[in-house]
Amino acid sequence: MKKQSFMWVVSLLIAGSAGVAKADKNVWAWGDNYWGQLGDSTNNDRYQPVKTKFLNNIFAVSAGGGYDHSLAINSDSTVWAWGDNSFGQLGIGSSDYNSHTVPEQTLDLTNVIAISAGNGHSLALKSDGTVWGWGANYYGQLGDSTTIYGRSQPVQTKRLTDAIAISATGAFHSLALIKSDSTVWAWGNNPCGQLGIGSSDYNTHTVPVRTNLLTNVIAIAAGQYHSLALRSDGTVWAWGGNYSGQIGDSTTANRNQPVKVKILTEVIAIAAGSEHSLALKSDGTVWAWGDNSWGQLGIGSSDYNSHTVPEQTLGLTDVIAISAGNEHSLALIRSDSTVWAWGHNYSGELGIGTSDYSPHTTPVQTSLLTGVTAISAGWGYSLALKYVPVGVEEPLISVPLRLRRIASLQLLKGKICLSVPNDYYPNALITIYNLCGRMQSVVFSGTLSKGNYTFTPNIKKNGIYFVRLKTNNFTETKKLILIK
Repeated sequence: MKKQSFMWVVSLLIAGSAGVAKADKNVWAWGDNYWGQLGDSTNNDRYQPVKTKFLNNIFAVSAGGGYDHSLAINSDSTVWAWGDNSFGQLGIGSSDYNSHTVPEQTLDLTNVIAISAGNGHSLALKSDGTVWGWGANYYGQLGDSTTIYGRSQPVQTKRLTDAIAISATGAFHSLALIKSDSTVWAWGNNPCGQLGIGSSDYNTHTVPVRTNLLTNVIAIAAGQYHSLALRSDGTVWAWGGNYSGQIGDSTTANRNQPVKVKILTEVIAIAAGSEHSLALKSDGTVWAWGDNSWGQLGIGSSDYNSHTVPEQTLGLTDVIAISAGNEHSLALIRSDSTVWAWGHNYSGELGIGTSDYSPHTTPVQTSLLTGVTAISAGWGYSLALKYVPVGVEEPLISVPLRLRRIASLQLLKGKICLSVPNDYYPNALITIYNLCGRMQSVVFSGTLSKGNYTFTPNIKKNGIYFVRLKTNNFTETKKLILIK
């Protein structure tokens, strides 16, 4: 990657239909539903996507691992949760062994901008940079300086006041990315070195500690017993458990501090599964390494070997988002906003209309879904966000309404390129915000009509931002990454 160039990663989909003023963003779910983690008011496994009850205007989702629960952020920045509540991970003020089959509001949380569902615990990031946790805490994974067995409502994680990203998807550890110095902080258990502090141990780390050797980090991901970080130069770094080669350093030795993943450059997104890892490159291709026992690497075969360096997932280009579950993987395609899945399908987590014991070694398209803007893979199930026009009933079995893309935004060589193929918008505003919700730049204010536009953003610092396009008809915000 040339140092003098800028690489922006943006996916902004504006969905609409003639005569429809706005669109809701609903949650769709499929796969294992033993604890009600699909949120459709049943405990029935679903082999193709079904709509989660009661949720509209959602802008983020997270699927948990192990103790299956799901999280969503509503447009009012509150958190909603459903599924297993054995450790209080729904944050509703109590814990129980019942199935919570529809979403319930997590208590005492407002101004939330990011969520992460883990193995029995949950994290939320607020706009003021503080991190909050609830649920299982016997390894200190909430970071509140205790090992209280479980918290049934949110408590503040110690030491963190300037966080911009979180990940709770490890088995019993958590990660945070700090804005001021782009460093990674970790807490919870550390038997494989997954905290990255230079040693492994069976102690409980009840407050965040700084991961060694890492600066200029722009994204993080926690796997079951390993951790990943993406640096601003497009390289990926990993540490922790490495039994299946999920560190990607050509060995199977555990690493107690970060090492560079082999081969990979120009990476723009990362995801960590149980024992496999994924990376999305700027050319839209997906790369995978680690466990491949169920074909979750997508390389055309399955085996019980350790894949210790990244290999390209077959058949995927134009990808804009990735997610890694326990033993399956998901990708979101830019051109048609469809979801593709591969790996384990025992509970129907691939969403292809069936369940089976066979490894799915190359990506297959998930049924019924178009207009998707975000994906999250959990332990045997999957979640997606998709647009549904207000006033249009969404079919459950037949192919859903194909939403017309009325504007597309991408950034090239430091320029914002906006294409408006149809319609006319007199009061359009394009702004850029940081992860704490503070506006960084007004890119455009005026009238948008049919045509192509190019703007120059006044943003020079590497990091994760949000670009917002607002008109009289709709408002849409999506994440972008700036790499200098």
